[in-house]
Amino acid sequence: MAEFPFDFDFLKNRYDYELQRKEQLTTALTLPVAVLTGLGGAIVAMARSFSYRDAPVTWLFSPVLVADGIAFFVCLVYLARAYHRQTYMFLPLLCQIDQSRDEFLEFAHVMAGGVGEVLEEFEKQMRGRMIDAADHNTQTNDERSGLLNPARVALYAVLLLTAIAGVPYVVDQVRF
Repeated sequence: MAEFPFDFDFLKNRYDYELQRKEQLTTALTLPVAVLTGLGGAIVAMARSFSYRDAPVTWLFSPVLVADGIAFFVCLVYLARAYHRQTYMFLPLLCQIDQSRDEFLEFAHVMAGGVGEVLEEFEKQMRGRMIDAADHNTQTNDERSGLLNPARVALYAVLLLTAIAGVPYVVDQVRF
């Protein structure tokens, strides 16, 4: 049975993958925000220019408009939460890693294993930091991704409700 290569390259690739995923999730927010902005403008325009003169048409329009506003708000909340849940861990700067390595090496003369033992301990701590950062970033990305799904459902609801509200709106605009 082949041994799983849980080496620095694997850890680095996983850490890098989660940072790339972070960027993909941030980019994935762009289109829903743009669509929501456009739909929000349409909702406001319809609400402001609707005449509210004909009771039957108003009774058809108003509840759909209210539901549309609620769906808009729900979508906005999910998108905002997905955007603001960016709590990522990063590895230290290279100069800090180098300084830490040098500080470890200062203790080599008192360690029984010498430089080899000190570098092994340094590598062990760096592996731990990489694993902690990658795991934390994975959890953050999973949480953000989980928030995007209900945001999309809410966005579809806004789109559908805006289209439905458009019917009595057009009737009102044609009649008055």
